[in-house]
Amino acid sequence: MAAVALIALDRVSFGYNGHPVLSEVSLEVAAGEFLALVGPNGGGKTTLLKLILGLLMPQQGRVLVFGRPPAKARGRMGYLPQHAYLDPSFPVTVLEVVLMGRLGPRAGLGLWSRGDRQAALQALEQVQAAHLAGRGFAELSGGQRQRVLIARALAASPELLLLDEPTAGVDPRGEEDVLGLLAALQPRVTVLMVTHDLHFVSAYVNQVVCVNRRVALHPTQEVDDQLIADLYGRPMRMVRHDQHLEGGECFHG
Repeated sequence: MAAVALIALDRVSFGYNGHPVLSEVSLEVAAGEFLALVGPNGGGKTTLLKLILGLLMPQQGRVLVFGRPPAKARGRMGYLPQHAYLDPSFPVTVLEVVLMGRLGPRAGLGLWSRGDRQAALQALEQVQAAHLAGRGFAELSGGQRQRVLIARALAASPELLLLDEPTAGVDPRGEEDVLGLLAALQPRVTVLMVTHDLHFVSAYVNQVVCVNRRVALHPTQEVDDQLIADLYGRPMRMVRHDQHLEGGECFHG
């Protein structure tokens, strides 16, 4: 018997106010994959993540995660939204931010168990930020904040991690660090990452999901100038960024 796909979308369509965003999308993702979702603004990348999370319901088609409707599998998922609504000036420590990832129906701020604290510290270890646990979140650099927010998403020990622009606002060195730590989670955690910045994609991800109303899955080695030009609707050129990472690439119009 064939293994059940960790994520399975079957002819899924969705739109806002009558405007179609995703149309007839079918996609299967196996456990242990590290995928990048790429495509133009408004192409449906964030919408696709929200459908997988069960935050949106498909208007047509079916979404299954771990073989179940997403809402019933949400406890096995971690999520980093594009805009994490956390005021950096709020007087909260790094450990307290990560503990927010342990919030559940029976949890409350300040009512953390020993197990919660152990899980939060372990998540910080995973992103190589345990030394920051007692620091104020407001004191951190952009790259350090992203590490902490990823740790928050990891605190509930998810099997599937969904990240929307996890390297936005991070300098090239910080971006390299974030992508490296995500790659280090393989194959224990399946990772889907939305990105506009195609630096380093070929160095880290297994496959690229091109999203522009419809979805196409490509092995990383198939991503070339013509594929990107077709996706973004204009000529693009591949540019090397060896000063940041050997073999790193990005695409420019």
